Amino acid sequence: MSIRDYPPRRKPRVDQEPVQTGHVEGEKDLRARLLELYASSRPALLSYIRQLVRSTAEAEDIVQSAFLKTFDLAQEQQIDNLRAWLYRVAHNLAIDALRRRKLQENAVSEWVYTKPSETSPSAEQSSINRQTVERALSLLNDRERSCLLLRAEGLSYAEIGQVLEISAKSVSVYLARGVKKVRSES
Repeated sequence: MSIRDYPPRRKPRVDQEPVQTGHVEGEKDLRARLLELYASSRPALLSYIRQLVRSTAEAEDIVQSAFLKTFDLAQEQQIDNLRAWLYRVAHNLAIDALRRRKLQENAVSEWVYTKPSETSPSAEQSSINRQTVERALSLLNDRERSCLLLRAEGLSYAEIGQVLEISAKSVSVYLARGVKKVRSES
């Protein structure tokens, strides 16, 4: 079997390319990839962290720290999926912040307020929608809620699994349970 018999390799997305380090060119490539990831992922990541910590200013600090930590770590070791790694670092920083503040209640209400909508509903309809979402999310346990919120932000099952440190199969189970609970209350 010759090398021509193998299918050509697809170019991975920028957030999935392994990071090669150890020389100046690799650091420039890493910096460019992280800047591109910053531009494409920051708003969604900020929205996710904001809903966890319930503070815009604290969420911005956590997201900035997550990008800095990711850059530092990516220079020292190979990271296969930068986007998932970034979400995991930010998620862990948010959990640390919540522990420091000793919050035990869920932190999802600001997400409802800040999630952009494609059309502008009336104030009354916005209030009804917000209450419906809050009521539905209150039915879920922490894992189900986190899986649903991360999925709503566009993360794949594998990326959600990396963020929450669970398997992709567990993510699908939590999502199915969460959806079932929400539907049964409707």
